[in-house]
Amino acid sequence: MSENQHEVTNPLQACNDVFIRPSEVFKALSLKDNWSWIPFILVVVVSSLPAYLYFGVVDFEWYINSQLSLSMPDASPAELENMRAMSGSAETAKLSALIGSPIFLAVIAAVMGLYYTVITRNDEKSIHSFFDWYGAQWWFMMPTLIASVISMGLILMVEPGAQVGQSILSPTSLAYIFSVDPSSKWTGLLSGLRLETIWTIYLGAVCLQQWTNFSTKKSYIVAASPTVVILAIVFLWALF
Repeated sequence: MSENQHEVTNPLQACNDVFIRPSEVFKALSLKDNWSWIPFILVVVVSSLPAYLYFGVVDFEWYINSQLSLSMPDASPAELENMRAMSGSAETAKLSALIGSPIFLAVIAAVMGLYYTVITRNDEKSIHSFFDWYGAQWWFMMPTLIASVISMGLILMVEPGAQVGQSILSPTSLAYIFSVDPSSKWTGLLSGLRLETIWTIYLGAVCLQQWTNFSTKKSYIVAASPTVVILAIVFLWALF
């Protein structure tokens, strides 16, 4: 098969090929502009839907009570009642999911884009600006689409008014896979350990190898470091 047959020529093809030929995708991205709008829209829209659907089926009163029991175990009945009154409704929670998720993802992408920009600024091969690295983050996040689709499938099978925990929003996390009790001190850590995280790190490393002179080892260290640091902090918080 000739080299031209592997060439990535448009952003829609890139959205498919990032899962199977990421190296070719990032090679094309280094020469193309405005391709990252497609994964941005896909990630933002699809990632917002699971929480929106979740608050449409979950027993919202049960959800609020369970959240308060976890976050305020020693609160008085009056304090709990005040918090319930401030918790809004299922409709406001659905609206918050549609607005909050894109904002959260945009902030994360900006922070990570700045991280990659700073790390690579002294590399001779790297000619990419903050906005290039910001755009690259949405390609790194493409594997989250798979987890979101799985989550939506699971939620659509839930009967309205069901008492189902939030772990269904992260079906690829160890917390969901091993049915970890929400009250466990390890829930936060295991919720952060998701199968697609490894894939995301891999895509970051592949991009670094295409856009810089970094070695394979250095690329993986750079791509994995933010996740490792965050998980280490969560681990220490749970431990102590």
